[in-house]
Parts: sequence; structure tokens; C-alpha cells
Amino acid sequence: MKTQISLKERVYRFYQIHKQQGKLYCANHFIDEGETKSTIYHHLKCAEENKPLARKKGSGRIAKIATKKNIAFIKKQFNHKYGRSQKKVAKKIKTTQGYISKILKKHTNIVCRKRVKKPKRTLKQQNYRPKCRKLLEKFKNCQWILDDESFFTLSNSTLSGNDRFYSDDLNKTPEHVKCFYKSKFEPKILVWLAISPAGVSSAFFAESKQAINQDVYLKDCIQKRLIPFINAHHNSSEYVFWPDLASSHYAKKVVNFLKEQNIQFVPKDINPANLPEARPIEDFWADLKRDVYSNGWEAKNIQQLKARINNKLKNIDQNLVQSRALETPKRLDKIRRYGIN
Repeated sequence: MKTQISLKERVYRFYQIHKQQGKLYCANHFIDEGETKSTIYHHLKCAEENKPLARKKGSGRIAKIATKKNIAFIKKQFNHKYGRSQKKVAKKIKTTQGYISKILKKHTNIVCRKRVKKPKRTLKQQNYRPKCRKLLEKFKNCQWILDDESFFTLSNSTLSGNDRFYSDDLNKTPEHVKCFYKSKFEPKILVWLAISPAGVSSAFFAESKQAINQDVYLKDCIQKRLIPFINAHHNSSEYVFWPDLASSHYAKKVVNFLKEQNIQFVPKDINPANLPEARPIEDFWADLKRDVYSNGWEAKNIQQLKARINNKLKNIDQNLVQSRALETPKRLDKIRRYGIN
């Protein structure tokens, strides 16, 4: 449209200057530039009749599909909705899916967005703000140590970027690029570790069939890994250990051991349930998995996967880990003040 207005303006000006030399002279000047004959003569006629440069509103072709009624119908079908098919809506007003997309873009402010995954909380779990306030008041001068577990599989196509490929000719694309192969029961391992402003603890790997019960958690996670990590990095500083509410984390023998070792930890009664937004270790897992599965990497077996995870943990950006851990009180304060959107 801007190009047409610019051309029309040029034709108008040229015609005003060379009016006495005739329309044919003016027309040939622009036709030689590659403009179409019909367009130039249309603009010359408008100039001859002293019509304004700007097109009169409503003087164009009458809309048959993008009518006010249809635009309102399309907005109603898509606005604040999910799972809608442009193809099905196009059939209802007898047009194409591409034209529906064009109408949404040109005549509305509706934009296709990605749905955000959030934990589904019970009514009891939704009462998290008072607990966040108590946590901040009780441990406001402490460094936060958080632990968690996460599953790793041999391949991870769910990561953004790993489920897409590029090709200029689909017939020449290798099969292993076009497809990814997944077993019905793909081998996986459970990784436990802890993070704090001091860094990352050593990781514990559990086979997928091995449950992390209270005995395994106490022996392999707390005694062998968490205690040495605290002694090495937090022996002379004020800290608090914040586990999640998994049953094994607050088992009687685990709690008794932590008390015997004078490990300050978050009491169960003020530990908010199902609140990953407050725990930066959840974002740490996302960072680690992105590094492990970067460039579409896949493991051939569990041992190779373990080696890859350990390698990425050794070379992880310590500044990133520390900044993640230091976010804990800020996140709690934000949730205490404003809740979760």
C-alpha cells in the first residue's frame, strides 16, 4: 500500500511538471521503469481529474468474508480460548485457514501464545503465602541449601529445539534426523543433588527401579553427600536446609539424624507444599538438562548418561548456580507479597 501511494504521488508530481507534453509522454516515462500500463494510466486519470492522493475511506472493494460480523465471530471463537482449529472455523464461514490467520493478524490483536504449565494445588496447598512469610521471618539471615531429585532419560525430545529439524529436501533427510526412537519403557535414572550459594553438592544416581525411600535418602543423600557439602562450605556460616515435602525427607529417622547433627532445616509445618515457583533448584534442573541434551545429544546406555551428567556438573557455570540459590529469599518475598500469577 505504501509503495502504491508513493508511485501515485510520483505520477501526480511528474504530470504537474510535464502536463503540456501529454499523458503519453508521462505514461511512457513510468512504463520504461517497469510499472504496469493500466496502473500508470489510472493514476494519470486521477491526476487529470484533480482527485486527492489518499483513497477515500470506504471506496474500496466491499468485503464479503472479512465483514464486521465475521470478524466478531472469529474473535469470539479464538479470544481467551485454547485448542481451537483455524481450519474448522474457516469451514464455518466458507474460507481458507490462511485467510482466518490473516484476519486474526490484520483485524484483531489476538496472538497465539504458549500455555504455561503450573502445578495443580489443592485448597489446603493454596494457603502458601503465610508459610512463605514465616520462612522469611525465621531464616532471614540464612544461606539456603536446597535439595531435589529429577529423572533423566537416554534422550529428551521434549526440550525446546530437540523436537525440530531443518531440511531443504525432506526426501534427502536421514531417517535418524526425521524421527526419534523411544522405547515404551525407556531406561532412566533419578539424580539427587543439593545447591546453595556455595555451589553444587556431589550427585547421587539411583536406577529407575530403585526407590529413594527413607533409608536410601538418609544414607546416600544426607550422610554421604549433604553433610560433607555443609561441612566443606557452610561450617562457619548460618544456613538452613530446605527439602521438599516428600515423605522420605521428613521420615522420623531422617529428622532425628538432622537434629543430632545440629543441621538447621525447615520444619514440616511451615514448609509450603507443591510450590516449585519458590525453589530455584527447579530452574537449575532445566539448566542442567539443557546442557546435557544440547544439540540433540542422546545416550546409548545408562553409564554413558551418568558420565555426561557428571561432566556437565563439573563444568557448570558456578556463577549461575550461586545466582539461582541466592534468588530463594527474593522468590519467597515476592510470593508472600503478591502470590503466584
